[in-house]
Amino acid sequence: MMVDNQNGASAAAQIVVPELPASFRNRIRGMGGSNVVLVIQKKLTQSDTGSQYDRFSMPEGQIMNDFLEAEEEELLVDRNQPIHKVRLIHPCVSKVTNVTLRKGHMNNASTYNLSGTWRGTWHKQVVGDSENALQDGTMVQLYAFRRRHKNINELCFALVNLDIFN
Repeated sequence: MMVDNQNGASAAAQIVVPELPASFRNRIRGMGGSNVVLVIQKKLTQSDTGSQYDRFSMPEGQIMNDFLEAEEEELLVDRNQPIHKVRLIHPCVSKVTNVTLRKGHMNNASTYNLSGTWRGTWHKQVVGDSENALQDGTMVQLYAFRRRHKNINELCFALVNLDIFN
């Protein structure tokens, strides 16, 4: 898949976006998921993998597709409240954990952050899990999808380690 850069500029500015691997598509389908969209493709940095930060950051300017419903956007932006218990499929595909989605503002820029439900759990459960093979410089994709649960279209994510699947 080809995606234009943020400004919709020339073909030279397009980036190649690999398709979602079949194992993730199957896992999402098995969870009752639908409406899969690519949120971000990026190389992990120290702020994503370091235990002192305990988060996966998604600068708003690098978000590739809208992934929030109006109520979720209102909760994050207008009320400055996090969304708790968001399901995340790990890069190893076999594990799913709950994470928290927050939106923060630093130096005139907004960033979405995924973190563990308790301090230190993002690093321990996701980055620190050797099956996920995450480290500085790893190229990843984060997909959002919806899972129908108790009459709610629940927000869920899948984190793909492209270094494993390519």
